[in-house]
Amino acid sequence: MLLFLQVIVCIALVIAVGTWLSQSADMLAEKTGLGRTWVGTILLAGVTSLPELATGTSAIVMFNSPDLAVGGILGSCLFNLLILALLDIYNGLAPLLKRAQISHGLAASLGCGMLGIAAGGMLLGKTETNLTVGWVGIPSVILLLLYFVSARTIAQFETRRRAEVLEEEAEVFQYQHITPVQAYRRFIILSAMIVILGVWLAFLGDRVAAVTGLGQSFIGALLLATATSLPEVVSSLAAVRLNAVDLAVSNVFGSNITNLAILGFYDFVYLQGSIWANISQIHIFTAVVGMIMTSVAITGLIYHAVSRSRMYITWDGLALIILYLGGMYVIYQNLL
Repeated sequence: MLLFLQVIVCIALVIAVGTWLSQSADMLAEKTGLGRTWVGTILLAGVTSLPELATGTSAIVMFNSPDLAVGGILGSCLFNLLILALLDIYNGLAPLLKRAQISHGLAASLGCGMLGIAAGGMLLGKTETNLTVGWVGIPSVILLLLYFVSARTIAQFETRRRAEVLEEEAEVFQYQHITPVQAYRRFIILSAMIVILGVWLAFLGDRVAAVTGLGQSFIGALLLATATSLPEVVSSLAAVRLNAVDLAVSNVFGSNITNLAILGFYDFVYLQGSIWANISQIHIFTAVVGMIMTSVAITGLIYHAVSRSRMYITWDGLALIILYLGGMYVIYQNLL
């Protein structure tokens, strides 16, 4: 009973802190002049992805379980894309992606490419082709390099886009009463809190799975994946409620970019050899499903820029839900 009470308290705190964190990120986007897209893709996504880094590193270092770590990262990528469908429903009659900047397609495309590199690394890891430097696989190095290239590219693109917009219309400032120092301090404190709460929630989710007997099942793994992704869900919902749709959408695509960089980092802490050669090939399927879901999201982003759809859930949102559930079913069948 005490365990479930802790879970309830932790979830309530994640919801509260995640909401404040989204508002703080919105403040930071205004104060830095970098815009919601870059702040959401790099800063907010980086913070909300840190629980995956902590739990996955623990799985590798403490339990020698690279499959659990990689499965958690790729499962989180699929769940993040599912968040777009959930946000679409939460947004009401207007399509969510219609309210978002089409420039999010840049981050989404970069994430799709990184998923392809991950799938290629896993595929080649089972062959005789030597793709390692020491014990680290070359795909891992590429993923980490692409993360930094993505951060720089998105920052440059967003700076140019904002400059063009400002030539046509004046920027509206919402947080003039907040100083830059206050914005930075608040974001750092809330970031530390959400990371601690995310790791705590993942730990509690693991204990709940063990106590209820779900620890060895697919449901147990799904429970843990949901726990580590809750900060993304909460912060994205809060961003939509603040009318900061770009912050929410960029958080989703940015979380996937960050997750794939974390996947590359896992290879450095897995000292038994290249992680790509020591994981199940079912993860290739997960990565491919992630690429398809990302492609659907990009298509929806472009299509809704000129559409007049007033459906309660858009075709792309429905497709993301079907792909997620179908992917989880296939993975579940493989684990039987």
